[in-house]
Amino acid sequence: MASQNSNISPKTLVIITLISLGFNNYFLPIDAEETGKALVESTCKKTQYPAECISALESDPGSFTANLTGLTRIAVEKSASKLVETLHIVDMLVQNATLDYPTWGSLVLCRYSYNTSVPQIQEGLQAFDGLKFEKSYKSVEAVKKAVIDCDHQGVKSLTQVNTALLRLIEDTIMILHLLF
Repeated sequence: MASQNSNISPKTLVIITLISLGFNNYFLPIDAEETGKALVESTCKKTQYPAECISALESDPGSFTANLTGLTRIAVEKSASKLVETLHIVDMLVQNATLDYPTWGSLVLCRYSYNTSVPQIQEGLQAFDGLKFEKSYKSVEAVKKAVIDCDHQGVKSLTQVNTALLRLIEDTIMILHLLF
């Protein structure tokens, strides 16, 4: 086997490589943030509340470099956080002794539903990490049911927070469905 010597000097090879990299960066820009923004927007356009979906996902810096699976994980995490936030609001209202008994009783039912939902969505996150997307989907659906059940209690002081949670949950369900 004959050895072949290259007539290209190492200096020329470095220059060619640098020119090639410069050409690719100039003519073929691949900005991870723009790619992420485009993916967030195209994904959220498939949901019921695109503007809210975009806002929720873009509030996490990881969404700018995530693929669809990563974006979905972020959506489930955002839903879990919003659930816990809503639970804290409900808990504060339950502890308010100035409420009438029927309203207080409705809040207690909401608190129970949300307390039950927290471990469910956490199990859904674990299932997601194990690539069991259907199980994760079901856990988010269970949270949706809890929100609807609470909303049916008719507690006016929870309307806004329940609506925000329900919209995020519904968008998360739609995004999760994209993985099937």
